[in-house]
Amino acid sequence: MPQLDFLIVLPQIFWLITCFTFFYFLLTYYFLPIFLKTIKARINFIKNNHVLESQIAILVINKQQNTFQNLNRTLNKVRLYLFTELFHLKFNFIKKPFKNNFVILNKKILIASTHSFFFCNSLLLNSLKFYPLFLNKRKKLLK
Repeated sequence: MPQLDFLIVLPQIFWLITCFTFFYFLLTYYFLPIFLKTIKARINFIKNNHVLESQIAILVINKQQNTFQNLNRTLNKVRLYLFTELFHLKFNFIKKPFKNNFVILNKKILIASTHSFFFCNSLLLNSLKFYPLFLNKRKKLLK
């Protein structure tokens, strides 16, 4: 069998070992350091991005907290202004054109509106419908 002839197999084994060692040293001493440098650079890039992201997140959280504090302060000022200027007026509905039922209803509506302003409940405030008396819409008010 010519495939197993020692004279034919010997040069093939020689060139196999030679090419394998050449490619092995080429890959380990030339390409492997390049690959390792890129992997280390990517790891450092990811670490730096993570540190930068955490610093930016802390800054954003601090700015949000400052904004919420300023917003709460201004809303408290608005709420105090509303109660001192608008809702501490005394309403007297005891004069002749008003009946007792209408006085009780007006007081309940006034109490509900002050509570809705006090707790900043816009849904409750929007559910109340106010009509002037001269439009004669008492039927909708009672419903």
